[in-house]
Amino acid sequence: MHGMPGASPAPRATDDDTAYLAAIVESSADAIVSTTADGVIRSWNAASERMLGFTAAEMIGRSVSEIVPPELAEEASALRARVNAGEAVESFETVRLTKQGRPIEVSITFSPIRSSTGVIVGISGIIRDVTLSKKAERAAAMLAAIVASSSDGVVSKTLDGTITSWNKSAERIFGFSEGEMINRSIRTIIPQERQAEEDRILATVLSGAIIDNFETIRLRKDGALIDVSVTVSPVRDSNGRIIGASKIVRDITDKRQTREQLRTLLAEVNHRSKNLLSLVQAIARQMTRHGRQLDLNRFLERLQAIASNQDLLIQNDWRFIPLGGLVRSQLGAFSDLIGDRIAIDGPPIELTPEAAQSIGMAVHELATNAAKYGALSNHDGRIAVRWTRIDDSFDMTWVESGGPEVAPPEHTGFGSRVISDLVRAGLDGSVEVQFLPAGLRWHLRCPLQRLSRDHHHARQ
Repeated sequence: MHGMPGASPAPRATDDDTAYLAAIVESSADAIVSTTADGVIRSWNAASERMLGFTAAEMIGRSVSEIVPPELAEEASALRARVNAGEAVESFETVRLTKQGRPIEVSITFSPIRSSTGVIVGISGIIRDVTLSKKAERAAAMLAAIVASSSDGVVSKTLDGTITSWNKSAERIFGFSEGEMINRSIRTIIPQERQAEEDRILATVLSGAIIDNFETIRLRKDGALIDVSVTVSPVRDSNGRIIGASKIVRDITDKRQTREQLRTLLAEVNHRSKNLLSLVQAIARQMTRHGRQLDLNRFLERLQAIASNQDLLIQNDWRFIPLGGLVRSQLGAFSDLIGDRIAIDGPPIELTPEAAQSIGMAVHELATNAAKYGALSNHDGRIAVRWTRIDDSFDMTWVESGGPEVAPPEHTGFGSRVISDLVRAGLDGSVEVQFLPAGLRWHLRCPLQRLSRDHHHARQ
């Protein structure tokens, strides 16, 4: 039969060609399946057997729907319709079932099979198992999300120190954006006097070791120095070669400040404890002078006065004691009389622990004496406790009235020394005690700076 002039006859596949193509299909690493237009399996290569578990004898002549999960039946039908309409579908990701019913993730390329006249008579499918690669992708995505959302700065760099990744927390900690730091040297955030640290870190990474929670100082974009904790790990390629390093950076400025404050506080507590012990010993010695027997109840009352001061000090983080609170605490046994027979008045002033110890003990002794001999020993006596702050001077008075007639004591005991000598020495001030017939009058005057280490702690 003759064709058109100038036309060559269409080449025909020889038996050798067919055998060659069949060998390629059979030896392919991908599963290759062909079906009729309505989905009946016509061929099933060795890779299909390995991947899905069915032999060719089990599958040829059966519907391809047997390897399709029921919930994806409509999807498979729609794909078949597209291919039967002449469309090729490349790398379509979906799920298929093995002989054991186990779902596997696959990527399938569908192509129409045409007869010699161009009519579509079937469908070929090339199936690739992508379960492992999908798991790897999800794992990588998860790791990327963890890095992106981490509250710690996460940075990676090459062995020469060039930054290759810089997460949002690194931006927050150091002030540099990702765009500013990618391809720049990690030494940008290392203070000049600490550049040698980077050399030591690099040597450790190259040895394959990890640097864990190394505390150091780094440099922010604005020039501020910050305390950080750094963990550095080697990064390896698929062959195990070390190609870089990852750094996890945590800002520990607040932690270090807290640690320093705690250290200072512990030192302060130790100092206070020694002072308290010395004070207790002094009270005991004074109360047993000249062979006197210790009045245990009186001794315990004085210890309670000291303890009340400490309670107020703890409530205020060992920094100061409010004078008003101190006075009310030492008059705790007479709290029902405050506002009626006991008047307390004065501006807010914050005392140092040392000043509070002196004034607190004095108020305790004055209240005890008032209860025994003075204004609180009857039903009519009154007490006025007042203090003022004028410029850099502090004045405080305790005035009793309405009690029994007062006379100076015949001898001075420990209580008398507390309200005069101890306060005078502790506050570098002057103390005047008057035993007036109408009632005792106690007056303290001292420099305001003796009440506080910082004038900001003494406020009107």
